[in-house]
Amino acid sequence: MIEVKVRGVGIDPKTMSTVLLLSSGEKILPILIGVAEATAIASELEGNKSIRPQTHDLMIQIMEKLESKVEKVSITDVKDNTYYAIITVVQESAEGASEKLEIDARPSDAVALALKSGAPIYISDKLADELVLMEIETAGTLPKEPIAKDEVEAFKQFLDEASPEEWNRFLSR
Repeated sequence: MIEVKVRGVGIDPKTMSTVLLLSSGEKILPILIGVAEATAIASELEGNKSIRPQTHDLMIQIMEKLESKVEKVSITDVKDNTYYAIITVVQESAEGASEKLEIDARPSDAVALALKSGAPIYISDKLADELVLMEIETAGTLPKEPIAKDEVEAFKQFLDEASPEEWNRFLSR
C-alpha cells in the first residue's frame, strides 16, 4: 500500500465532472466523484463546519458512540472505471480488546471520512503497479497546500449557479 494525500477537488473542464485528486509525490490519481461528495471534501479541506452534522459527520459520531474509529482508508481496485475502497474501522471492546472491521465504500465517502477522522489514505500496490498514478504535465507547479479559499468559493459558486443541463449531466452518471 502507498499512502496518498488529498491534493484537492475540482472540475474536469472537458467533461464538467467533479474530480478528487489524490497525490503521492508529484504524481496524481484522479477519481471522478459526485458533486455532494466533492462539496463535503472541499468543505473539510477548507475547515468549514456546518451548524448541523452532515452525513460524514453523522457517521463519525455513530462510530464514536460505538467506541470505534477509522483506522485507515484503502483504495483497493478499479474495474470498468469504477474505483473501490475499504474503510478499516477499529472497534474497542469493554474488556480492552479490539476488533478490525473492513467496510466496502465508495472512494469519495471513504476519503471524506478519512479527512474528518484524521485517518491515513492508501492506494493498493496493484493500482500503483498498473500506473494509475500518472505524471501530470504541470507536476511541480501544483500547490503543495490545500486548495485556496477563493478557489473553494468559486467551486461552491459554480455548484450554486449550475444550469439544469449541467446538473442533469452530473446526476445522470
